[in-house]
Amino acid sequence: MRKAMLLLAAFGLAGSLWAADPIIGTWKLNIAKSKFSPVYLFLQKLTAPKERTEVYQELDNAQIKFGSSYTWPRQGGAAKVPKDYPYEVIEVLIAPGEWYAIFLKDGVQASVIHKIVSKDGKTMTQTITGMAPVPYEQIQVFDRQ
Repeated sequence: MRKAMLLLAAFGLAGSLWAADPIIGTWKLNIAKSKFSPVYLFLQKLTAPKERTEVYQELDNAQIKFGSSYTWPRQGGAAKVPKDYPYEVIEVLIAPGEWYAIFLKDGVQASVIHKIVSKDGKTMTQTITGMAPVPYEQIQVFDRQ
């Protein structure tokens, strides 16, 4: 009996490791809850968004896809980005629903995005930090659709 319970527990744990990451889905930016950094917007040549939707999909080959052409291994690793993208990106899985995206330019860290999906799975908070030319932080809050 004890061996059977241990075996079931092991299979349950293995199943949870292969379950879809909570980041999978469609997320809409909640402008009211977000804080936009003028430094980040200037460096990225952006204006504060009026709306934004992010879509994350799980692909059959154990990859996560963001947008139309940005993918990374579901266990974390080097991301495949569009050829004209100015950064190398490494995605680090901390736990299901918690990621760090590290952006490198010419081998030097330019910024980091820390993405956390809430325990209830309804909200994703992305904190973007960087150091150049001055330190900045931008917080983007997304609601699951």
